[in-house]
Order: sequence, then C-alpha cells, then structure tokens
Amino acid sequence: MSYFENKRVFLVGGSEGIGRATARALARQGAHVVVGARRQGPLDETVAELEQIGSGPQRFAAISVDVTDREAVRGVVQPVLDALGGGIDVLILNVGSARPGYVHDLDDADFDQMIAINYLGHVHVVRAFLASLEEGGADVCFISSALGFMSMPGYTAYSASKYAIAGFAEGLRMELAPQKVRVSLFYPGTTDTPGLVQENDSKPAAVWAMEADSSFSKTHKPEDVANSLLRAIERGRFENFPGFDVWLVWWMYKRFPRFSRYLADLEWKKARKKVEAAEVSGSSGGAGT
Repeated sequence: MSYFENKRVFLVGGSEGIGRATARALARQGAHVVVGARRQGPLDETVAELEQIGSGPQRFAAISVDVTDREAVRGVVQPVLDALGGGIDVLILNVGSARPGYVHDLDDADFDQMIAINYLGHVHVVRAFLASLEEGGADVCFISSALGFMSMPGYTAYSASKYAIAGFAEGLRMELAPQKVRVSLFYPGTTDTPGLVQENDSKPAAVWAMEADSSFSKTHKPEDVANSLLRAIERGRFENFPGFDVWLVWWMYKRFPRFSRYLADLEWKKARKKVEAAEVSGSSGGAGT
C-alpha cells in the first residue's frame, strides 16, 4: 500500500512542471488531489490527466488562486476542503518565479514579485490552511531550490526569496512538532520545465557560461524530481534533495563553506573571461568585414 493512498493532498503550484508531475505521481499512488495555481486553464489540463491516471474512487479538482493575495488564499480554504472531502493530510507548496539578472539591472518590481510569490506565497497558504491540517500525521512540504542554500551571480533576488523559505520552514517544523505534523524542505536543482524556458530568456551571458562549464550542473526531469519529492515526504526528513548532484553541493557548502566559495569564485572568474573573450572576438570580426 502506498503511503499516499487515500491521502487528501492540496498541491499549490500544480499547473505545470514539477507540480504537474507530482500531481500525476500522487494520482498513480491513490491520493485525492486538489491542485491550485493562478491560471485555470493549465490547472484543468492537469486534472484531466489525473482523471485518466486515477484507478479508484479518487477526488480530483482544480482551484484557481493567486497566492500573493492573502485574502484570496483564505477564500479558497473551504472550497479546497469540500473538494477533498475533509481535512488535509499533505500540503505541498510549489509556487515560484525566477527572473535572473544582476542587482543593478533588475527593477524594483522584480525584487518585490519574487518575494511576494516565492516566499510570502508559501506563507499565505500555510497560515490559511494550518487549522485544516490533520493532527497526528499530516505533512507540509516546502519546495525551495538549490539556490535556497547557496547562491550565484544573476540570482541574488531569486536566491534570497528561496533562502527565506528555509528559515520559515525551520521554525514551523518546531512549532508543529507537538501536533505531530511533519514539515519537510525540498531543494530541487535545475529542472526541465516551462518555467526554466522563461527563466533562460533573461539569463546573463556570463551566468550561462558559468552553468555550462560547472562540474555540478545537471538538468533534471520533472518526473524524477516528483518521485524524489514524494519519497522525501514519506521519509519525513527535514532537508531533501532530488539527486546526488544537489546533495553533494549542499554537503560541500555545509562542511567546507570557504572552499566551496573559493571554487565558485574560480568558476565565475572563468565564465566572465570566456564571455569577455567572445565579445572581443565578435567585435574584431565585425571590424574586419
């Protein structure tokens, strides 16, 4: 019997990417699933897939909500509970938005938006649904990012919003322990999702170069990440990773922070030189035509 069989799950951020892959995996394991996100169309597509996958009397529903709107989040509590047919056994928080860019290039609105979605979006949902969690066995899982325990150029604003999730989850873990509600934190690395495609549109050239040459750079499949995520929730450990590559970087930064930053600085220096050389070469070629 699957850990998630007959569990009532509210998955926020279930319209695409990791969220949709996780919803599909939950459906296969017999869970009742309500997916939430801002756009109703993609949510309905997710539910249509779940109904094809489900093999029993499972409940599936989609509820549109903007997690940056505190009152709107509170307004969907009862509809979610009605759709699930009871309290929540598993709450998965997967909302996030990334806009890469250097600090001096990003607009004020970019900083505000990433804090509003990536951090406060999680907070609004958790606070609204706290009273709906089933005591003595509920799980709350926050999906952060590998950039929630380390950072890099071009991701300062995004990384800060993901670091905030870790701090919030750490305190909440202790607060909910007396009610036997388990809190976990999941750190996905780069994952092949529609969000990554949008993210790449504004990624600075040197950041591209740094990622391309990094020994630790790997792009994960959403399905693999989703399966790792569900295993992490079942295990109940606080900090979790989708693969050895992300775990290794986390371990390096925990055990050898100075050495890890030294290696990162070398990679950044190499990436900048590579881009500068390409720009000089391009300029020289143009001058000779």
